[in-house]
Amino acid sequence: MGEIFGLVIVRPLGLILLGIFKLVGNYGLAVILFALLVKLLCMPLTIKSKKSMLKMSALNAELQQLQKKYANNRVKLNEEMTKLYEKHGVSPTSGCLPQFIPLIIMMGLYYAVQQPLKFMLGFGDDVIGQLANLVGVDMATAGYYGQITIAEKLGQMFTEAGGVWPDAVTAIANGSGELLNIDFSFLGLNLAQTPSISDPQIIWIIPILSGATAFLSSYIMQKMQGTQNSAVNSQMKMMYILMPLMSLYFAFIMPAAIGVYWVFNNVFTCVQEIVLTRLLRGKQEKKESEENARIEAEKEAKRAAHKAAQQEQAQKARELNEARALSAAKKKKKGGK
Repeated sequence: MGEIFGLVIVRPLGLILLGIFKLVGNYGLAVILFALLVKLLCMPLTIKSKKSMLKMSALNAELQQLQKKYANNRVKLNEEMTKLYEKHGVSPTSGCLPQFIPLIIMMGLYYAVQQPLKFMLGFGDDVIGQLANLVGVDMATAGYYGQITIAEKLGQMFTEAGGVWPDAVTAIANGSGELLNIDFSFLGLNLAQTPSISDPQIIWIIPILSGATAFLSSYIMQKMQGTQNSAVNSQMKMMYILMPLMSLYFAFIMPAAIGVYWVFNNVFTCVQEIVLTRLLRGKQEKKESEENARIEAEKEAKRAAHKAAQQEQAQKARELNEARALSAAKKKKKGGK
């Protein structure tokens, strides 16, 4: 992991997670609230993307006409589709970005969970090494989750000491970071544990829920989209397939805390998709109805104006004919004399 990514992405996320954990006092609940916070922060981008996707749905009829017209000319079809998108200010790929942002957040959260001493509590590598020696963890052989093991053992020391930090721990920390007992347990599960495909356990419930909720999220997004536009479907279909598989895969290779984040991110996405679609589609339909009413009123006004002009012309023609007839009668009468 690059230092820039760790400094710019992981450390801020670790501090946010730490702040929520200190507020609620439960690691699993902190991860859930973290997922909700991320969803709320991404809401403006999601709304913008959703509006664009709804506009895409409204263009379905025109896109199908273009596809029939240029069925044998893909280059011309793409050109005409691009012109149509630009005309209405929509982008066929705008719905993908909000799907990738949670992945970036998830990777940042992964490192914050994997290395809690560094990215949550703020300890440097030297202090972490000393704490590892104190609790008997060999960082060279501990693997990716050495810091989690250290944090768990430090928590055991904190509990055994009656809820206070032993002097040996405070002497090493010495104000270089924030000493905090991180309890990774949640509903009887250890969220620091990584589920193993080869070792079925109760913790398998997290990867299963992760994949299931991702599938549900994809299904709802497809239903809420409400379009048979092949141009849109071809670009989003792969996402609908990949997201559940990625959710399941990541939940099996990462600490359970990441799986919990992904599960609730999917749940929040389902709720968000239903609410936003109904709200924005209602506004869009109202706007379209008002626009259609305005156009119809303009047409009616033009028809009325045209009819009035015709009546006026007819009236002038009658008056002219009457004037000519009267003039002719006068001439005839004068000639008779």
